Amino acid sequence: MNRREFMKTSVAGTLSVGMQYPATVAASEGERRFRFFLWNDMHVRAPGSGTRGYPLSNEKALWAAECTRGKHSLEPPDFVVSAGDIVHGEGADLDGDYPFLKTEFLDKLPVPFLPCAGNHENGQGEGIPEKNLAYDKCFGTGWHNYLFTYGGFGFIVVDTSGADRAPDDVTNQRNRFVERAFARLAGKPIFVVTHVPLIAMREEEPLRKSFGFTSWRVADLKLLELVEAHRDTVVAVLCGHIHLTGVCSRNGIWHIMPSGTGGYPSDFAAFDVFGDRIELHMQKAPGELLDRKGDIHDSRRHGKDYTDTSHPTHDSYVWGNPDERALTIALEGKKCPLNTQPLELCVYHEKAGDDWQRVK
Repeated sequence: MNRREFMKTSVAGTLSVGMQYPATVAASEGERRFRFFLWNDMHVRAPGSGTRGYPLSNEKALWAAECTRGKHSLEPPDFVVSAGDIVHGEGADLDGDYPFLKTEFLDKLPVPFLPCAGNHENGQGEGIPEKNLAYDKCFGTGWHNYLFTYGGFGFIVVDTSGADRAPDDVTNQRNRFVERAFARLAGKPIFVVTHVPLIAMREEEPLRKSFGFTSWRVADLKLLELVEAHRDTVVAVLCGHIHLTGVCSRNGIWHIMPSGTGGYPSDFAAFDVFGDRIELHMQKAPGELLDRKGDIHDSRRHGKDYTDTSHPTHDSYVWGNPDERALTIALEGKKCPLNTQPLELCVYHEKAGDDWQRVK
């Protein structure tokens, strides 16, 4: 069932979150233009994989896939964008995880899926061709750093799978791509999609300890500087990696991070995009699929359940506060899309420096 079919069979478009949606897409600011899902950290594993994964990760990925078909009382999206770690992929398991992901999940989606490389996609192998063979075989070449447009918005997808790299040739290439992408999308409001956050998504000291890895944010701060230099057009940075749900605003840019579905908590994000605002709702996996053994921030791993000042309970630390689970982002100035832009997915790969070719 696609989105329009869902609207025909729903009563005035009423969803489980209690909101009303228009049955048709119109150009006025107050009416919705499109809807998309943000998936991350699903950690799908092929049956029989040798590496230990997250409890019920495949079942939760199946639930998210069913949501794209209008099941579970959720309206389907127009497309799904990934923020990485869709496969669990450790070492040799990559060769099995990708075919399983493609045949059992991606090929059955009724809407386009836009991938993003995470550290589990390639073993932290950003910029290392031999480490990306399985990813490239699954998706094709050119799907590491690329951009797409839809309904007047631009999306810059950037590979940060080597997030803990100090500034070097790989991160310099990453940053130069982002500069060219911003130039290509000049005049459009923009989402930046990255697996690893650009900022600390909790208080830094407890976050460093509860996450336990050096890649709690992208180490080369030049990427953050580039994004913030375009704060007049960047609506939000969409990310994952940390396995908790967080939303915060810095220098006029929203940073939005669902926990992902693979572990605990288990969320993906649904975005409803209007001409004058964006309405965001985190979508929680069904209770029977939730398993606290997938929590990487709790006492099972650390001997304590982590919290911080703004998240005084462990549940709020991992699931986010209410205003991180549902919010409205006002679109003003250059962040408002032109109402004449088509609701058409256009994907562009860069064949050489600033030579962009449409591939979809």
